[in-house]
Amino acid sequence: MMPIRALICDDDNFYRQLVKDLLLERGVEVLEARDGQEAMGVFLREEVDLVVTDFLMPRLDGLQFIRAIRSNQKRGRVPVILLSAISRTHIEAAEQEFMADYYLNKPFKPKKLAVILDRVLHTIRAARGAT
Repeated sequence: MMPIRALICDDDNFYRQLVKDLLLERGVEVLEARDGQEAMGVFLREEVDLVVTDFLMPRLDGLQFIRAIRSNQKRGRVPVILLSAISRTHIEAAEQEFMADYYLNKPFKPKKLAVILDRVLHTIRAARGAT
């Protein structure tokens, strides 16, 4: 079975590495991008099973990136975890509009992200087993 592949998009090296470490611990292959524009290029070139993206980034922000992912007919339903330092109340309407599957406010405890990752990875693995 092919490994699960995740795309991490964050212009902050600390958070990108933190998410990468949590994914690698779970046997997930990781692709990285520093902004939404770079991430969109990776998303279109590579098969990815999960996207973890920051909200505030240069060139193309996280919500613009999620909108672009969701408009992709072939792979638009990939699970998305949105990370942001902006309070949830400012994001909630956007979360509904852009359909991020999970939202986590920065700074966050790694254990909290780990719980979300375990839930998403379990769903991906279960779906693969069903095919």
